[in-house]
Amino acid sequence: MTTSEKFEGESSLENHETDYPNLSIKLVKEQFSLFELKRRHEIRKTIIIDPDFQRNRVWNAHQDSELIESILMGIPIPPIYLFENKEGIKQVVDGRQRLSCFFDYLNNRFKLVRLKMLTGELSKKCADLMPLLQAKIEDYQILAYTIQHPTPEKVKFDIFDRVNRGGTRLNNQEMRHALYFGKATQLLKKLSQLERFISITGVSAKRMKDQYLILRFLGFYLLKTHQLGDLDYKSDIDDFLAAVMTQINGYTDDQLLDLERIFILAMTNCCHVLGENAYRFDSSKRRRPINMGLFESINYALALPLPEPINLSQLKQSVESLKADMDQSKLFTGSIDTRNAVKYRFDKADKIRMELSHV
Repeated sequence: MTTSEKFEGESSLENHETDYPNLSIKLVKEQFSLFELKRRHEIRKTIIIDPDFQRNRVWNAHQDSELIESILMGIPIPPIYLFENKEGIKQVVDGRQRLSCFFDYLNNRFKLVRLKMLTGELSKKCADLMPLLQAKIEDYQILAYTIQHPTPEKVKFDIFDRVNRGGTRLNNQEMRHALYFGKATQLLKKLSQLERFISITGVSAKRMKDQYLILRFLGFYLLKTHQLGDLDYKSDIDDFLAAVMTQINGYTDDQLLDLERIFILAMTNCCHVLGENAYRFDSSKRRRPINMGLFESINYALALPLPEPINLSQLKQSVESLKADMDQSKLFTGSIDTRNAVKYRFDKADKIRMELSHV
């Protein structure tokens, strides 16, 4: 699968509603000194600036130095944007490069270079500055807009999208990765790097397509096995996946390991029974792309230990027949995330699980 190739049924990756009813935004305007921001980040751990969702640190020494020079000259800089969860942890949405620069300089990690105005401070780390200038940096006030819990997820997505439009716009999975950074994102990254997943799907890691595919399976698997409490699926894939990531973030290490085992078991069984085209619909004319709806439903169907002994040829025939029916339904392309489409494919998958349980 090339990096430009799409999944069958991928359109929902970019679609989320921005027209939301009962608009409710808890937006707070705050002001912090750099010293206080650094304390909250490094000591209290209540501000997160480096969720690895979009880009690594990209500024060079000149850009870092220029920003510090601006601070020393008292030049205003743009505000930062934060999201606050129900535990009070703030995550930087916009402003990570600036804050990383400030904290690194206060920690004496680089020297000032290529200054245009304050040339007398060239080659100086923070500790080398006179105390008055050190205090000027520590006391510099940063304006911050904090979107507080419980602002609806649709609103958070839209705000995040607007704030990040300056460069390459983030897709929904990249936004989820930023908004729900924690155990869920770490699990998705780990699973996406499994050799079996990479070899059988070939799905590109670019723009987190691979992690999106895995999250969908995990979400619907947890739903179908009644592990999401009162959560139901109501044709809104973004709300659903946000809730799934929130729940996984609260999992114990044992629960995370169980999810990992289920994912590996499902993929191992699919490989064993169906081979390299497990997640593709058959075509006599061309090799079709990986299909998202097929990936999550066939994995769910085979996410249980295969009974011994078992007639693999007969099982493969049953699953291939099921895939043919699914393909004919036309519910696996276009709008695959309607409630009816989801119900259809997992009702079909349940037939395979039932067949295996009666072997």
